[in-house]
Amino acid sequence: MLRSLLLAAVVASTAHAATWPQDTSDLKADPKAQFGQLENGLRYVILPHDEPPGRASIRLYMDVGSLMEENDQQGMAHYLEHMAFNGSRHFKGGEMVEYFQRLGMGFGADTNAHTSFKETVYMLELPKVEPKYIAEGLQLFRDDLDGMLLNEAEIDKERGIILSEKLSRDSIEYRTMMAGYKFAMPESILPDRMPIGTEEMIKTMKRPRFAEFYEKYYTPKRATIVAVGDFKDTAAVKAEIEKQFADAKPKHGDAEDPNLGKVTSGYGTIAKLHTEMQAEALTISVEIPRAAKNKPDSAATRREKTIRDLADMMINQRLSKLAKAEGAPFLGAESYSYEYLEFVSVNGIQAQCDPKNWKATLTLLETELRRAIEHGFTDAEFEEAKATVLKGAKLRADQAESRKSRDLASGIVSILAGKKVFTHPADDLARVSTVLASLKKEDSHAALVEDWKGDDVQLFLGGNLKLEGDANKQIIDTFKASRAKPVAAPAKEETAAFAYTEFGPAGKVASRSEAKDLEIVQAVFENNVRFNFKHTEFEKGTIRVLINFGGGKLSTPADKPGIIPFAQSTFQLGGLEKHGVDDIRRIFASRTVGSDFSIGDEAFVLSGRTTPADLEAQLQLLTAYLVAPGYREEAARQFEKNLEPMYTQLQHTAEGVMNGEVVSFIHSGDARWGFPKIEVLRQRTLAELKAWLTPALTQDYLEVTVLGDVDEDAAIKAVAKTLGALPKRAEKKPDYTKERAVAFPKPEASKTFPFDTEIPKAIATVYWPTTDMTDIKRARRLTLLGSILDDRLRIKVREELGDTYSPACYHVANDSFTGYGYMTTMIECKPELADSLTKLVIEIGDKLAAGPVTDDEFDRAMKPMVAQLEQMRRDNRYWSMNVLRCSQEHPERLDWARSFITDFSGIKKDEIEALAKEYLGAKRAVSAGIIPTEKK
Repeated sequence: MLRSLLLAAVVASTAHAATWPQDTSDLKADPKAQFGQLENGLRYVILPHDEPPGRASIRLYMDVGSLMEENDQQGMAHYLEHMAFNGSRHFKGGEMVEYFQRLGMGFGADTNAHTSFKETVYMLELPKVEPKYIAEGLQLFRDDLDGMLLNEAEIDKERGIILSEKLSRDSIEYRTMMAGYKFAMPESILPDRMPIGTEEMIKTMKRPRFAEFYEKYYTPKRATIVAVGDFKDTAAVKAEIEKQFADAKPKHGDAEDPNLGKVTSGYGTIAKLHTEMQAEALTISVEIPRAAKNKPDSAATRREKTIRDLADMMINQRLSKLAKAEGAPFLGAESYSYEYLEFVSVNGIQAQCDPKNWKATLTLLETELRRAIEHGFTDAEFEEAKATVLKGAKLRADQAESRKSRDLASGIVSILAGKKVFTHPADDLARVSTVLASLKKEDSHAALVEDWKGDDVQLFLGGNLKLEGDANKQIIDTFKASRAKPVAAPAKEETAAFAYTEFGPAGKVASRSEAKDLEIVQAVFENNVRFNFKHTEFEKGTIRVLINFGGGKLSTPADKPGIIPFAQSTFQLGGLEKHGVDDIRRIFASRTVGSDFSIGDEAFVLSGRTTPADLEAQLQLLTAYLVAPGYREEAARQFEKNLEPMYTQLQHTAEGVMNGEVVSFIHSGDARWGFPKIEVLRQRTLAELKAWLTPALTQDYLEVTVLGDVDEDAAIKAVAKTLGALPKRAEKKPDYTKERAVAFPKPEASKTFPFDTEIPKAIATVYWPTTDMTDIKRARRLTLLGSILDDRLRIKVREELGDTYSPACYHVANDSFTGYGYMTTMIECKPELADSLTKLVIEIGDKLAAGPVTDDEFDRAMKPMVAQLEQMRRDNRYWSMNVLRCSQEHPERLDWARSFITDFSGIKKDEIEALAKEYLGAKRAVSAGIIPTEKK
């Protein structure tokens, strides 16, 4: 349980260092990265990287977080992060976001920040690498370091926003994790230093305490600038850093890090039950927290971690298989081990289960852990785990040059925060390959045994369980009873060969065409399989494969309500006729293949990501799902076990009600959306699923998209030997005219959706029906209109009123259902504010409909959007999902791609005003309030 909360927090850092980790390590830092330090102690990393070209990602990492707070400052570090956006030396309060929007940077997407236990990180995505942009970005970071104004009025105005953010994070799971945290580390300050803080402190903290905290910890020695981007002159970037930060000085010296307390020990076996009856399931954990070893990053330390990680991976292989067995008491489980904050080392195993199965699940966790400790691992388990680690290292090395600057910048921050060396993936691959070649399964066994030595064990049960009498004693007695029973060695297994490599004579291409301007190739095989292809290098060494077949939601049997969520959960989990999903995982452990199944609006989708070397294996696997799906009973059992937790979430959380009842509502109760009553969903069977899917799998219209780092000949050859070898498919789809009709509810149908919950959180939603994507020019302009409405909501609801943390607004245009589309706004809020916020949103929409749109707000919406669109064109997801997918069924998608940038860039303000007038009037608004029922 301790693991759950630690991983839920944003990645945290360790104490600030005077030197770089590589200075005292045998590991070599990435040779392209330039590391430096100013005389005042501020450090910087500059990494030239040209993906995406012409852009840069910069970060200010402050070695400051909630652990630095005093008891009367809980939430201060996070609050201070917010204040950085509310007035500084060069940016007036309320004007910073707008300023950067005018430069083409969207709020949230390009300007953001986060705070954790031991770090605060400010992030900027620069749309250009021109000196002006770099200078202004670094100037903002300098203001963050020592130029915040901390105006009293701005502090007070921000309180409501932070309280709303705190509310948005509140959940049954969060409360359960907090209880687990306090149980695990009672002698540490960590449980009392959650970054979001306490409601009392957020409401009452005054400016002097802000200033005291700010001046004490925001000092140059705790600051690191990370700049990653398409820099042609890194010396100029270095010079700008020196110009902006060289004269920064601490006002009161450099404060020491806080004493975190200690990790409790010497308690023996202890237990804790935390009851939350509205939890989705019961979580059971068996853990040993100890003081961290704090070994410096080195080849030897990484070798030790690899050895220990392999042990967890092998235990998890077993747990995955056990979860699918008939009568399995648990839903899912995992083994883990990690260090955190240079303070605590955690070894643990945990599972989720139905509360009535708590004894059986706790017994199983203890038994399987002890089975591994006493008897070790099999050769097959070890080979699978090694192959998985090596595959991951190779993939990271192959894709190193196509990593995004955004991801690299954030990754460098995380690595430095953890006192790790920023190594290049190619060097990592060489080291991991050498390490794995020298390891034996006994090495991982010995590491596991060593980590689980000792008498201290913490047993935590959190969730929907109540026990009469002494609950803790019952938990301990169950655990000890399990320990007293002997455990047998694991059964030895062999890894089978994949049974689906031959599908008949390779198919032949009947026709081929090329859209040269888009560098897209389309072909049709003699069996009517359609082939769409584009070579890109946006993801080096990666290929995306999508198979769209049949009618998806359009073909849903009307008399089988719930068949869609049943299919989504069971089809892939059912494996293949000759291989279960665990067998498939082991067979392909050394190869980069994947499989995912989903039900799209107008097609079923099988997809995977692979490499050039494994493309044929990837297509073999996906084709096998077409010709020999398993429909195994273990899939239905897993689905049944997860029903109660799923419906608990649907009925007792605001997000669940949104995904269930409200989604159904905005589709006028159409059974293809939302969920039926649980007893109805329980009626669905694998036989029904097979009857529905078989025509689509075997004979319906099919298009395959192959996109990425591969040439056309190799792609055609791999498809010909797999999909091209199948029996003939349909030449076209039915029109599905009737099935494409979906009605949007009328304004008079607006309603409230009450639900029972322990979390006082509501969602106020408003919808304005629009239209589908047939008129792409209109759909694009509605997208921009959504950005303008979103900005007005931000200014009014967040900045002026401080009523919510994250109001959201966007437009949805459907390309499958005739005339269906909508503009929507969603605001998480306190229940008592839902009605007034709904009225306010409708009023804001009505004012936008009445016009005018100002030149400035049009400009601030347009520039970030165009900058984002340019980046989308360098993303394989755009090309695969928006352009190539079903592009022979929908040839207009190629024309849409051709006009993508030019059409958006040519949007005029009067077009937006006309659409606002047409769609956003108050009389067209449909509201759906998700409101907790009042407690009696």
